[in-house]
Amino acid sequence: MRFILLVMALCVVIGLSGCILASNPSHNWSKNIAIDATSEDNKFHDNNMYSVGETGPILEDEKDEASQQESDDYTEAVLKWRNPQKIQQVVVKAQPGQMEFFAAQYMDEEGGWVTIKEVRDNMRPTYRFTLREPIMTTKFRLKVPRRSDSRRIGGQKRSTRGETGAPGAGEYKKIQEIELYYALPPEETAEAETAEQ
Repeated sequence: MRFILLVMALCVVIGLSGCILASNPSHNWSKNIAIDATSEDNKFHDNNMYSVGETGPILEDEKDEASQQESDDYTEAVLKWRNPQKIQQVVVKAQPGQMEFFAAQYMDEEGGWVTIKEVRDNMRPTYRFTLREPIMTTKFRLKVPRRSDSRRIGGQKRSTRGETGAPGAGEYKKIQEIELYYALPPEETAEAETAEQ
């Protein structure tokens, strides 16, 4: 009797998991739109894993205290396009420890940065996340803290700013690749598959 109940429970679980998987079809993604962007250092979006770009200082137009503080505390990697781009999936590739903490942001229509994801304690060489709904923007950036309090490497606190207050070389983070994608509509996917055949 117990065996029959176990088999029935297993069938129910398998049946439900099949329904759940069938209701969430996988996306077919566009080409990497980061390749078409402009930036201060194109090595972090040139579609070459062996070239390494670096974040740079935040250059703020505003002279208020908050903007100055942000510039003191963070570096950035900014991608820009002339025409608005649709973004739904973000992929960041870097050596473990380089992109341990960062915020992915896009510029809204009013010219303000909107955070779509804050990442902490990332030690993976490839970090990927997908938005439920795509966003449209002409600017995308990774905002990275200049200093971090990680104690993962050698059990010691990472070095922070020197006595002079000037940023050290380690405050600019190295990024192998930023990739940005959007989900293709089903009809575009079908046309692409037909063209390949």
